[in-house]
Amino acid sequence: MIRLTLAALALGAATSSDTRDLDAALKDRTPGAPQNCLRGFGSQTQNPQIIDDHTLLYPDGSRIWRNDLPAACPGLDSNAILVTEVRSGQLCQNDQIYTLQRGGIGIPGPRCRLGMFTPYSKVKRAR
Repeated sequence: MIRLTLAALALGAATSSDTRDLDAALKDRTPGAPQNCLRGFGSQTQNPQIIDDHTLLYPDGSRIWRNDLPAACPGLDSNAILVTEVRSGQLCQNDQIYTLQRGGIGIPGPRCRLGMFTPYSKVKRAR
């Protein structure tokens, strides 16, 4: 099964603004234990935010899943359409992604592997 993912919130190559965007997205959140797969891969995980060429964020209700690709993935930028190849009913480490450029001739970019998924949850403050 192949899913097309529009990277509407995509950003360009790694810059200090990417770091600021990542910091802002994960503000007031604490990381949990990394997992191999996202259970219930559905509409909420089909639109990841591209932070840079090796970091994706998958919103899931009040939680955000951070995926750090094991290697940089050329083509992850604001003009990309992200294509995710899901081999099982779950989005997992080592599933492959690639990009298509908007308005391009449809030549896919290089295939890249997903890394582990780290959940980031809001910190509950004591009253």
